[in-house]
Amino acid sequence: MDLILEVRTGRECVTMACHGKLIGGKEADAFRRNAMLLMGGFDRVTINLAGVRAVDCGGLGSLASVLTRALDKGKQVRLTHASLLVIQMLHVTHLEQF
Repeated sequence: MDLILEVRTGRECVTMACHGKLIGGKEADAFRRNAMLLMGGFDRVTINLAGVRAVDCGGLGSLASVLTRALDKGKQVRLTHASLLVIQMLHVTHLEQF
């Protein structure tokens, strides 16, 4: 698998740092599953994308799924340190509103 997820917890929030490729398949599934688990225990989740070097449709779909679920559950998910490529892909797919 080409994605490493590093989780750091605080009292009221949690940060999940992503390193590698956020692409469809095992990587996207692991990302989504872990983000959903973290939202189950925390109201505020920060996803640090600084280490993400590649994203595809599957990765964007996982991001969209997590962001939509957060809205539905009243949770706050913040994306940080996204590369220019990731920002452009979020903009093109209208996911930047999250």
